[in-house]
Amino acid sequence: MSQSRGGRRPVTFGGSRAVSDRIALAAVSAAAIGVLAGCGGSGGAAAGGATRSAAATAGSTTGSAPAATPSAPATASPAGTAATATAPSTAVAFMPVTEPFDPGHPAHAMSAPADCGSQDSTVAIEQCFEAKTETADAAIDVARQVSFETASAAQQAAINAADSGWLAARATVCQKAYQTGGTVDGINIAGCLLAESTARLDALKGITPPQAVLKSTDSTRLSDVSWYTAPDGSRIGMIDTQGDATGGAVIAWVVIAGSDGFVVNPARFYYSDGTFTDAGTVQGANPSGHRVAPGTEYQFSVDYSHLSADPGKSSGWVYAPAPGAPAAVWR
Repeated sequence: MSQSRGGRRPVTFGGSRAVSDRIALAAVSAAAIGVLAGCGGSGGAAAGGATRSAAATAGSTTGSAPAATPSAPATASPAGTAATATAPSTAVAFMPVTEPFDPGHPAHAMSAPADCGSQDSTVAIEQCFEAKTETADAAIDVARQVSFETASAAQQAAINAADSGWLAARATVCQKAYQTGGTVDGINIAGCLLAESTARLDALKGITPPQAVLKSTDSTRLSDVSWYTAPDGSRIGMIDTQGDATGGAVIAWVVIAGSDGFVVNPARFYYSDGTFTDAGTVQGANPSGHRVAPGTEYQFSVDYSHLSADPGKSSGWVYAPAPGAPAAVWR
């Protein structure tokens, strides 16, 4: 502005240079006030001023309204509408895990005692498991977002749907597994939620957990079964129901399907002791290919009639999701 004023020859009226200087000073002051008004205010006001400036420029090129005046906010609305309209209509927002036991915000890391079982009350034990579960779920969100950010809109929608389905099925599966009606159910269900989240987190990170070693049982109550938790959220257990005439055993395999369901393949359930195996014989109708619906329980029995030929008798009942890849053994 000083250059503009210094380069302009002063205009005199009636030979009075003082009048000319006062007029020039007033003009500069007015211009300065206008600049300060345009630059003042918060970041939001500055952004609004930029929008009005752009709108005013666009108007001047088309012969429409002149530069911004005190009524300029009316001009900002069409500009804001235009910006919204040009946003990608296929954008999908990531949906983080929100815990049913800690609602109102996405899952986040929480502190918890190292040993939940050593806590001095049922409530404290449950809270310990829930804190560990929420921490695992927060890590699931972090792992999920890595692939989400580079996925297409359709893939992002599929990721959200899969996560939502898994979270809903998790609660159903755990409640199905533990339903004695006693206070112990709350502890068992809380521990089950943690096992489900841990298995999913390992799968997302590409971690293969060590083979699970579980306790066999002859109790027919599901709450007494030692469960293996698959990466998809399905739970698998076994019940040693009875012996047979050959000295073998009839095992009832129990499946509670996760969010993707579970397809039964009896060949994946066998007895193993080193190099000795007994594939067994399915009792009743062969369930091969049967699809267990998400959140539902299914049982089928296998008679292992060659156990008397086992030289070691030190292994147990195996579930192997792929040939030669045992995931869990019950002893």
